[in-house]
Amino acid sequence: MKSETLAESLLHEIWKDHSRFLIERPLLSDGSPIVIINRGEFNDHRGGPDFLNAEIAIDGMRIKGDIELHKTVSDWDDHGHSEDKRYSQVILHVVLDADMEELSQATPKVPVLILRDNLAFDQRTFWQELFEKKFSRAPELPCFPHNLSVSMKFKSKVILQMGEARLDERVLRIIGETPGPITDEILLDRVYELVLDALGYSENRTPFVELSRLLPRSLLQNIRGRENPEDLHSIFEALYLGISGLLTPPKQEFGAEVNDYILDIASKWEALKIDYKISDRLAENDWAFFRIRPLNSPFRRIALAAVLARKYFSRMDYSVQEDFEYDLGDSSFWEKHTSFKQSLAEPHALLGDERLHAIMLNVILPSRIAVEAEHARSKGQIQEKIQAIVKPLRQEWAEYPSRTSAQYLDVIEQELLESEHIRSTIGEQGALYLFRNFCTANRCMDCPVGGKLFEKGWKPLR
Repeated sequence: MKSETLAESLLHEIWKDHSRFLIERPLLSDGSPIVIINRGEFNDHRGGPDFLNAEIAIDGMRIKGDIELHKTVSDWDDHGHSEDKRYSQVILHVVLDADMEELSQATPKVPVLILRDNLAFDQRTFWQELFEKKFSRAPELPCFPHNLSVSMKFKSKVILQMGEARLDERVLRIIGETPGPITDEILLDRVYELVLDALGYSENRTPFVELSRLLPRSLLQNIRGRENPEDLHSIFEALYLGISGLLTPPKQEFGAEVNDYILDIASKWEALKIDYKISDRLAENDWAFFRIRPLNSPFRRIALAAVLARKYFSRMDYSVQEDFEYDLGDSSFWEKHTSFKQSLAEPHALLGDERLHAIMLNVILPSRIAVEAEHARSKGQIQEKIQAIVKPLRQEWAEYPSRTSAQYLDVIEQELLESEHIRSTIGEQGALYLFRNFCTANRCMDCPVGGKLFEKGWKPLR
C-alpha cells in the first residue's frame, strides 16, 4: 500500500461508507446542499467512472448517473476523461481538495463535492479501522484523521519550513554556545566530536563523545607528525581500540590471525601510552553490545573512527570542504570481523551509504554553512548579506541525495501527507524535525497544522 496515494487507497473506501465518513449535511463546492441517496455500484475499474448508477439530490432535485472520484479536479483532464464517452453520464465529481481558481477552470461542468470540506471525525473508530485496513498498523499522530481537513498545500509548506528549521538546528549545533568569534580550529574540533557522536548511533553516543575528548585533534595531529606514515593505519587502530578499553589478551579460541593482530595492536598501544603520556581510557562496560547488529558493533565503529582520524582529522590541512569517502581496504582486519571472536564470510565496509549520508547531512554540510557564515560575520557583513552567501550551501543541503529508511517517514507520509511520498532531503529532514519536536512531544498547539485544527475546535485525545 505504500505506493498508493490517499486518492487511490482511501477515497473509494470513504465514498463506499459515506454515511460514516462525511458530515450529516454535506455541501457542494458552490454551497448547494447534497443528499446521497444511492452511492452507486463500485466499478472496481473495469473501465469508466468509479461508481455507476448512483442517485443524488441537489437542492431537492433527484439525479441519477455515475460518480467519479479524484484527488484534484485537474485529474479529470489529466486522466483523459474529457474525450472518453464512458464518462458522459457523470453527475458528480468527488475530489479530495480544490480551490476557487481550480474550480473555475474545471471540466466537466458538473457539480463538485470537496471531501476535505465535508469529512466527519467524530466517529474516530471508523477512521482507525480504515487506516489499519490499508496499512496494517494503528495510526500514531495525535492529529490523524483530523489533519485531512487541512490542505496538502499547507501541509507540504509546513514540511519544507520544518526542513529549514532542522538545518538551522544542525548549524547551531556546530557553532555551539562559544562566546565571541569562532575560529576554524574550534569549528573543526566540533565537527570531529559530532562525527564521532554520529558513529555511536543512539546506543553508544556517550562513550564516543568521551572518545573524542580523550583523543582530541591536537593529539591526533601530534601523533601523525611524529610517527612513520607507513604505520599510521595500525597506530591509529591501536590508539582508538586501546583507549576504548576493548583490547583483550590473545586467546587460543581466537585463532592465529586474530592473535597476531592483537599482539601487534597491543604493542603499539603500550608504546603510545608512554610516548604521549596517555593515562585515561574507557572500560568495556562503558559500551553497549546488546541488540546491536553485528555490522554496527562497537569494535567496527571504533575502527571506523580510527580510519577517519587517519584520513581526515589528524591532518593539518583537513577542511570541511572535503567529502568523506570510504574504500574497502581502509581497515582490512575489521572489514572481516565484528569482534575478536566473530568473523564475517566476506568483507563489509565499516561505513555504509546510509550512515555516510547521515554524517554529511547532519555534520559536514551544516559545518560548511557555519564556516562561511562565521567568515562573513568576522568581516562585518550584515545578516542579509550572510544569508545570501550561504544560500547556495543551504540549497546543496536541501538537494543532497538521501539514503534514509527511517520509520518516521512512513508515519508522516501516511498519516499527515495522505500517502504522498517525500522525495527530497529537505522534506525528509522536515518530517524528522516535525515528528521529533512536535508529534512525539505532543506539542500540537505549537505545530502549524495543529494550530489550524485548533482554530476549527479540535482537541487532541492525548
